[in-house]
Amino acid sequence: MSESLIALEQEVPPLLKVRLPFPHRLNCFIRLWLLKALATIVFAIDRFLHPQPPPLRPTFIKTYPCRPALQTRVFYPPNYKPGALLPLYLNVHGGGFALCDARQDDDFCIMWAKRTGMLVVSLNYSKAPLYPFPTAVFDIASVAGAVLADASLPIDKDKMVIGGFSAGGNLSLGASQLPPLKGNLRAALTFYPIVDWSHPPSEKLSRRPYKGGPQDSLEFSSYWFDWGYVSPGQNRCDPLLSPVYAKPKDLPPWIYMIGAEWDLLRLESQKMMNKLAGHGRLEKQEDDFEIGTYKWTLAKGRSHGFTHHFWHNSKNKRKLEEKCKPFYDEAVKWIEKVLAEDIKGKSP
Repeated sequence: MSESLIALEQEVPPLLKVRLPFPHRLNCFIRLWLLKALATIVFAIDRFLHPQPPPLRPTFIKTYPCRPALQTRVFYPPNYKPGALLPLYLNVHGGGFALCDARQDDDFCIMWAKRTGMLVVSLNYSKAPLYPFPTAVFDIASVAGAVLADASLPIDKDKMVIGGFSAGGNLSLGASQLPPLKGNLRAALTFYPIVDWSHPPSEKLSRRPYKGGPQDSLEFSSYWFDWGYVSPGQNRCDPLLSPVYAKPKDLPPWIYMIGAEWDLLRLESQKMMNKLAGHGRLEKQEDDFEIGTYKWTLAKGRSHGFTHHFWHNSKNKRKLEEKCKPFYDEAVKWIEKVLAEDIKGKSP
């Protein structure tokens, strides 16, 4: 075992979140709730003015008794033949653990089901600040368990993958360490995830490896999300919160991360992937790599959230699809390879 993997296996001392001064907490309270209200209004208006046509909607929507308030959106591939078992892709949406719901990923889920032939199930979770960590992680694990136990869904349980965007990437890696997902997932695919809460936003901002890029979309809001999701006294190094501290054996054996160049979360996910792959120090930060079952891609010239648009505009939507196509193409090829591999003896 390489030195970097040995380091990952070692226990990490707890790092408790410090309760910050009242003015800071009040500022975060006001700004996060205003952001949540604004996002709710904007998305509601957009969906009212531009309802999705039937081809761009989920095949059906379900709820499960374990979490009756959380909708689960199910997408069948267009070429599905009744009776056949399908590989499963569990999708977890982003939003800083506090915003939006699974509907924001409908376009991706439809595209992903069509291109991969997988059954795509998009999961929802309880939002901060009313529900701080670890509620969302256990929501994902619980609803995922209900999905796997649902006999009405044609799931090939030897071919299950989880993935997500930003906060959804974090929740994917966190929930994959819990039953019933632990040890049963083939892979995880994450886009610009947060994987390390041990460093406060100010420290992450000062360590950004790029200079002269566009203003980071998380430069201010990261403080609000940190306040809303991580409670005072919480161990910031808990692997369910900060997957960078998870033991490799507790994570899916195949992991692919796609980071964004102009994103303060880029460096932490890059370091995690280099450690898992046995790279050691990051001597060439810009290099993409694929070593064994671990793959890293840096989306050059892209910012956090580059895969999504947040207002209906056909022209901008087409431009976004063109920008994302190379990264989705690469991810599809990787998924196809993962699903084609014989799972016996393939863990790193």
